[in-house]
Amino acid sequence: MAAGTVCDKEDVVCDRRVEHGLDRVALGGPGARFGIVTAGKAWHDVRQALRTLGIDDERARALGVAVYKVGMLWPLEPEGIGAFADGKQELCFVEEKAAFVESQAAALLYNRAERPRITGKSDDTGAPMIPADVALESLELAQILAERLKANGLWDEDLAVRADAARSWRSTLLEVIAPVEATRLPYFCSGCPHNTSTRFPEGSKAISGIGCHGMAMWARPGTLLGTQMGGEGMTWVGMHGYTSRKHVFQNLGDGTYFHSGLLAIRAAVASGANITYKILYNDAVAMTGGQPVDGPITVPGIARQVLDEGVRKLVLVSDDPDKHRGADLPAGVRIEHRDRLDAVQRELRDTPGCTVLLYEQTCAAEKRRRRKRGEFPDPDKRMFIYDPVCEGCGDCSVQSTCVSVEPLETPLGRKRRINQSSCNKDYSCVKGFCPSFVTVLGGKPRKAAGVADPEHLFAGLPEPQTAALGDGAYGIMIPGIGGTGVITVGAVLAMAAHLEGHAASAYDMTGLSQKNGAVYSHLQVAGDPSALRGNRLGLGEADLVLGFDLVAALNDECFRTFDPARTRLIGNERVQPTAAITSDPDARVDTSLLLRRVARKLRAEHIRQVDGTGLATALCGDSIATNMFIVGAALQLGWLPVSLAAVERAIELNNVQVPFNKRALAWGRLWAHDPLAVEKAAGGNVAGSTAVADIDLDALIAQRESMLTDYQSARLAKRYRKLVDDVRDAEIAASGEAGAFTHAVAHGFARLMAYKDEYEVARLYSDPAFRKRLEAEFDDIREIRFNMAPPMFAKRDAETGHLVKREFGPWMLRAMGVLAGFRRLRGTALDPFGRTEERRMERALIDEYEQRIRDLLPGLEAARIGLATEIASLADQVRGFGHVKERQVGQTRARWQALAERWAHGEAADEPPPARELRRVA
Repeated sequence: MAAGTVCDKEDVVCDRRVEHGLDRVALGGPGARFGIVTAGKAWHDVRQALRTLGIDDERARALGVAVYKVGMLWPLEPEGIGAFADGKQELCFVEEKAAFVESQAAALLYNRAERPRITGKSDDTGAPMIPADVALESLELAQILAERLKANGLWDEDLAVRADAARSWRSTLLEVIAPVEATRLPYFCSGCPHNTSTRFPEGSKAISGIGCHGMAMWARPGTLLGTQMGGEGMTWVGMHGYTSRKHVFQNLGDGTYFHSGLLAIRAAVASGANITYKILYNDAVAMTGGQPVDGPITVPGIARQVLDEGVRKLVLVSDDPDKHRGADLPAGVRIEHRDRLDAVQRELRDTPGCTVLLYEQTCAAEKRRRRKRGEFPDPDKRMFIYDPVCEGCGDCSVQSTCVSVEPLETPLGRKRRINQSSCNKDYSCVKGFCPSFVTVLGGKPRKAAGVADPEHLFAGLPEPQTAALGDGAYGIMIPGIGGTGVITVGAVLAMAAHLEGHAASAYDMTGLSQKNGAVYSHLQVAGDPSALRGNRLGLGEADLVLGFDLVAALNDECFRTFDPARTRLIGNERVQPTAAITSDPDARVDTSLLLRRVARKLRAEHIRQVDGTGLATALCGDSIATNMFIVGAALQLGWLPVSLAAVERAIELNNVQVPFNKRALAWGRLWAHDPLAVEKAAGGNVAGSTAVADIDLDALIAQRESMLTDYQSARLAKRYRKLVDDVRDAEIAASGEAGAFTHAVAHGFARLMAYKDEYEVARLYSDPAFRKRLEAEFDDIREIRFNMAPPMFAKRDAETGHLVKREFGPWMLRAMGVLAGFRRLRGTALDPFGRTEERRMERALIDEYEQRIRDLLPGLEAARIGLATEIASLADQVRGFGHVKERQVGQTRARWQALAERWAHGEAADEPPPARELRRVA
């Protein structure tokens, strides 16, 4: 390149930007002593901050304030910024994130004989001023600018009053913002290869990278922060000689590999570091929408390339190893099933130098897309969990880490279900050690039928009122879950505003959040474009919150936009489980806590709650109708600044499921007008759940008595009732009423007594209720199979020693019907299953629990009922089958012992922990 070429180009660029007026004085005029320089989104924040301080163009000229709006950040045009700086005491640079324009201006103005003071990321004393690590927020910026105006002598009583009001208002808004326990972090799609591929052996560490596998930082404890593309593993290359750790795993996607990841592997080989690159070949750039990988890349091609670079060993792992048999793979490459992932990783971990695990499995989202187009095999097979057999241990979630395996609250406790609408047919959940999994061949998930011909119900709906826009912008915050159409709703409402001649601004917070995480759309509607604020709604700037997901609505991104005086919220009171369920079987979202937080922040008349998911699914046949249902309710309430006709026309222009979305909108409008009519139309089709804690004590005891009689005999039920009655009497004597302690014993003792042995599993499956449940969930079932590991017949895994499940055909149903008739043998000398270690453990637990509870009764006092309840509730932790249950029992017994020691020392559950001595560390 010839000398001076770059400078010449910069000169040309600067000339063109002057010619086209890209940089301009946007507020104020000549003679100003204080100048504000800003660009992009920050310009909107500055404009709103100045509005807060009552500074319009006329007021700015009177005060001596001017604003310079930069249209192109680099290179900064020198003559324009120089002319603006003339006569200024101070230039204050307001920029989002890093100081980009400020540093250029400082260099350009440095040698001038008279130059203004420069402030921005720091003030004139060097103290931090405008933050670079968080988004700008107009109320905070108003306070900062007020301080700079005061420092420059541009101050009067009106500014002082407005600055104090802004400071007070911001403090009021912030003091009620606190983190909520539940968060909706982004997570892998159902059936995603990363559900398995990002796992690593106990004792190891892994490093994330660019791509969906970056979410492993939240999902897999021990996964470390990654680097830029092409730098994968380089942090380890630099430090491996200075740590006692011998090895790490590095995740790497196929797209990143082709882009620059191979360079990192080359450097790792040269360094001699012990590192295993786990290259996922998923056949798509999954994170940004499933585009083809930009380049000719294949599994054999990757294998040959990395081996030629000097990689010591490569193993190919796949969910379908057979499709790679006979492929053009390099000599020595071994092919393994993904079930052996842990063993393969341990082998590579122990191999010196740089190794590669090439993991092949198609992206789950891409599978779904291709299946819709008929371009990918769609197995005629689904998994079904029969919840009466399920123990709720969560091992299926542990094995699959799949969000389609959802918690199900039942009168017998928390169980699991498979969300058939989101399931991507990965089938790894069946590896959970539990006989409740049924393979369904040929069956298609039934969809709710919806309500036929409801037009007569909509006929009398009055035309909704439209919310007034006023002089400013109407802020609408839309929090929801990625993949459910949140951004689409924002776009539809923005189009509706456009159709009515209004200005609209939609700012969507998506990225990785689209993967089951919280997504936000910041929407503003104004009569005049100049009234629009910064793209992102700031503190207290929401007039309406469409709460498609309350967890997202209560997180800071949304909650900080609530204004106690004016914000209205319509919230979906049915909250979907978060990704925490994949690792914690007892993870729950306390919906009542979320609703209480909303009630503490907003006026009661400004809050409406609706079971949007339940009603929309029952009325329209699909939960995807939920968002538009809630939009319809807000529209009918008069909380939207657009008309019904505009919204319906925008739905038509979107051209996706137009009749369906219009129907959902109409149902939401009807709910706002006449909720009883909607609930009546939905009838008994609204799916709900009943948790154990919600069941009346007498009803709970009666149900458990009946269950134990069916399980074994009236004699067993009588033993159960005797302990429960004794506990009830003791609790009444201690506190005046039977409450939590009796409830915990009534549930826990029955759970231990009705352990699910071979007889019970057989009885539950041979009950006609099983077939009815299957037929209620699936159409056209061709065949069913059972996934079990009977101790007498099942093989053991050579590496773990655990029994291995396998499929049994429909004949098993007849065999179980016969076996169920022999349940009277349970626990007798003739019981062929009763001598196993697991059955002896289960029988011992019944006696152990009964004795522990009876030991509590003599010393039961009102102050100690909480601790007694905690002890009794531990029976609910004894869940699962085989090795899973054995582990749970060990943990439960240890906890029982710890609580028993507290009981023996006279402690109460509500006593505060002993104060800890604080020592000053020098």
